[in-house]
Amino acid sequence: MAHPSNLSSKWTLASIVLLLPIIINGIAPLLQLVAPGILVVLTEGISLALASSIILGNLALGLLLCWLLMRPEALIWLIQTVGLAMVLMVARKKDWSWIKALLAGFAYLCITFVVVLSAGSDHGLLDGYNKIIQVISEDLDQSLALYKEKSSGIYQVELEKWFYQFKALIIRFLPGLMGSVFVIITLSNILVPKIYLAKRYENEAFAPTFTQWKLPELLIWVIITAAVLAFWGDGIFHVCGENVLLVLSSLYFLQGLAVVAVYFEKLKVPGFIRWIIYILLCIQWYGLIFVVIIGVSDVWFDLRNRAPAARES
Repeated sequence: MAHPSNLSSKWTLASIVLLLPIIINGIAPLLQLVAPGILVVLTEGISLALASSIILGNLALGLLLCWLLMRPEALIWLIQTVGLAMVLMVARKKDWSWIKALLAGFAYLCITFVVVLSAGSDHGLLDGYNKIIQVISEDLDQSLALYKEKSSGIYQVELEKWFYQFKALIIRFLPGLMGSVFVIITLSNILVPKIYLAKRYENEAFAPTFTQWKLPELLIWVIITAAVLAFWGDGIFHVCGENVLLVLSSLYFLQGLAVVAVYFEKLKVPGFIRWIIYILLCIQWYGLIFVVIIGVSDVWFDLRNRAPAARES
């Protein structure tokens, strides 16, 4: 059983993690990448019931604070953070696999997003989604107008053409972009306790090492189906295929990077060269596609075991 003073410090730290973003504007989006993972670390070593009481108790304080400060928008961050922390905490306590924890956290964020959209509109989910599209479109239009005000007119026609193409892509792939963001948020919060607990217990806590990152083989058929719908589907099937393909591509991109990391390790590539190559792969669209292809190919060809050993000098 945990010592009362230890429980008090856990409660205080959990309060800081959850309540500080409500008081200070602008830090919530950044903290969402690590806050649920920090809560998992803070509740390590105590029972699931006790850990739940700490997190849910601070949730009640957060709800009260949102009401007192009249910040209803902070409720979304609070509910997402607490819910994801609870999912990952259960995953840690029940010793779930990393992919189960990732999918559960991703599913929770998606469900929360859908519920918020539905609750924020009087006419259902689709109307709420259209409102988000309208807000994004208006914000982008304001940004373009502001830029045109402060710039010369030499390239304004080309800029405006490029800008509207960019806006159309954002609106077209918004569900897939949101899904990719949810994957990144969940993954980053899995990595927080993994890094801390692996150093503390000297094991691969909560997730395998990055070079062993491999998605379930059955998932390959989902991305193949999404690709077929994206390229040859019509109407809603085409739209769904494109956005599902975008989300799954982000996962297979990580698997592709894991394969690249294995080759770097076996070939003993110097660290600074590795980072140069990583940056080049990530800033070029064909580099991103190439890494995704590597990740998909690893399912069939087991590319990690084909990596050559470094030559002895």
